[in-house]
Amino acid sequence: MKAAAIIIFLAGAFVFLYPEVEEYTADSKQKQLLEEWDREQEPLETEGQNDVRKSYKKLNDIFDKNENTTSAEEEVDESLEQNKHSLPSAIGILRIPAIDAELPVVEGATEEKLRTAAGHLEGTASLGKEGNSAIAAHRSHTHGRMFNRLDEVEAGDDIVIEDETGEKTYSVINKIVVSPDDTSVLTQDTNGESIVTLITCTPMKNPTHRLIVQGKYND
Repeated sequence: MKAAAIIIFLAGAFVFLYPEVEEYTADSKQKQLLEEWDREQEPLETEGQNDVRKSYKKLNDIFDKNENTTSAEEEVDESLEQNKHSLPSAIGILRIPAIDAELPVVEGATEEKLRTAAGHLEGTASLGKEGNSAIAAHRSHTHGRMFNRLDEVEAGDDIVIEDETGEKTYSVINKIVVSPDDTSVLTQDTNGESIVTLITCTPMKNPTHRLIVQGKYND
């Protein structure tokens, strides 16, 4: 009887503490990606470009699943699945000084990758290149994590992208809220300019739309 009570107590403690443990694990992996980048690890090359609309649809599925409250059992299952895969390599670093944000950027905005980093959307321009480069990240409920404070960014703020060629600074020119199926913000017709488009969900709880922040490269 006593053993059963102890088991029940431990199980309850695990369910209660699991979200904090998962967040700590994600932060540790994010820190590891940043440190690997600082050691000038070779960037991961993109293996082809998929259709932008298809990539965006997958991103919506990820946001819809993860930004809503999940049960403890679902979180445990996701954690077990996550541990089956190795940590992805960073292709760059994203910094937004105005909100003290610094995130590793990995190739592909998959459910697994977005747990620990920002993801470059396949089918959009490569980081720092001519065209429209889209980067997505979760709107964490914890202050300051991931794109939690993206709504505080204002026109004129800097977005700094560091890749294998060095740093490029973009100036924020647009902040809008769009419906999940609006792909007009991903247009590649940029008149020869380099644009970065940051994507997350809004509002943070039970999201229904997408928060978009766009910056233009300052030559």
